[in-house]
Amino acid sequence: MAEDGASKDDRPGRPPFIPGTPEKFDAVTAAPENHEVVFENDKVRVVKVVVRPGELENMHTHRWPSVFLVSSFPDLNYFTQDGTSTPRTGGRREGVPAWIEPEGIHAVENIDDRPFEGIRIELKE
Repeated sequence: MAEDGASKDDRPGRPPFIPGTPEKFDAVTAAPENHEVVFENDKVRVVKVVVRPGELENMHTHRWPSVFLVSSFPDLNYFTQDGTSTPRTGGRREGVPAWIEPEGIHAVENIDDRPFEGIRIELKE
């Protein structure tokens, strides 16, 4: 049974992924210091995500839908490709899995003194 927060997107302005976006924007390629593949097969890719305090990721995408389990959720700025900041609504919580649709070009900036850490399970289509 899913908790209420698990089904709500914490960034309602999250840009959708646009098919045909160049592969160079894939999170693992564009922001490798923040996205590490820890498991992959033809069905799923599991990515460890870490954004250290004060760090701004490179712009990147996530082309597959995913379940994201965040273990450390500090204050963040979320930027779309045009530099617009999208506020967090508080729907996602530490330790509660969240469903995320494929995500267009964006970047996250950690404005806190603790790291952002999580595991993103991407479901290949």
